[in-house]
Amino acid sequence: MLLIGVQAASGNHTRMDALMAGDFIDDIIYVDMYPNRLMDYQNNLYLDISTNTADFGIIGTPNEKYGVIGTWQNPLAEYGFNFGYAVSLYEFDLGVSFSPNKDNLRLGFGIGREFFDQKVEVSFLTFDGTEEDRHTFRIRYSRRMGDFNIVPRYALDYVSDPMDFKKHRIGLMFQRMILNEGFVYLGAEYDFTRGDIATDSTHIHGGVELRLNRYLVLRCGIAEHFEDSFENGTWYIEPGIGLRIRDFSIDFHLNHERLFDKEQTFFKSFGLDFFFGRF
Repeated sequence: MLLIGVQAASGNHTRMDALMAGDFIDDIIYVDMYPNRLMDYQNNLYLDISTNTADFGIIGTPNEKYGVIGTWQNPLAEYGFNFGYAVSLYEFDLGVSFSPNKDNLRLGFGIGREFFDQKVEVSFLTFDGTEEDRHTFRIRYSRRMGDFNIVPRYALDYVSDPMDFKKHRIGLMFQRMILNEGFVYLGAEYDFTRGDIATDSTHIHGGVELRLNRYLVLRCGIAEHFEDSFENGTWYIEPGIGLRIRDFSIDFHLNHERLFDKEQTFFKSFGLDFFFGRF
């Protein structure tokens, strides 16, 4: 959730998998895409556990004057760990990240600037892996207008190996703050790929994160994806629940298929984040 001028809310992959809004909504896991955001999540840790994957990250600030350091595991274990560092200089947040895995070398750079009720972020990531070479450019703008946030975003992925193609993604999200710092959102995204792969897709998503009280959070994301045209769209709905206990946040991604198939597990994943204060 975007709260300009206030430290952004923590989170984990479990929370964002339920909301299905991608990096339109702020969350700690997106330090992977925007290393400069390490400055927003000082002294936090998160982890996720599902039936077949696990990931975690920890961000610490021994001395804010000298910046913030962090390490996190990619959701795909074969991509290894990332290390990051960010510092504020002349009202800009600057961040770098890298993965020391020689088979999947990854390097990232991000810069962000917050002014009045607006924030601009730009990042560049390059990935040299065993199966593909990818370069990603992102630019994201957010503006707070009373109880509303508006977030336009553009991303470019250029894959040079094993195929050569470019994927452009253009999107816009509207977010309305509601009771107890909860929110509802509605967004749309259009992407097109040109080169050895040529596709067009449209994605419409919306949802809610409702804080019933200081302890209990309900969330649900709904999305519909269209390939090439607005015919035969594919619907998705993902419910979730969260508990807030002091500086701990415990999240569950619920499996709605359990309602129709008793063989399915009740939870898709479990997430935890914790703000552990200053050293």
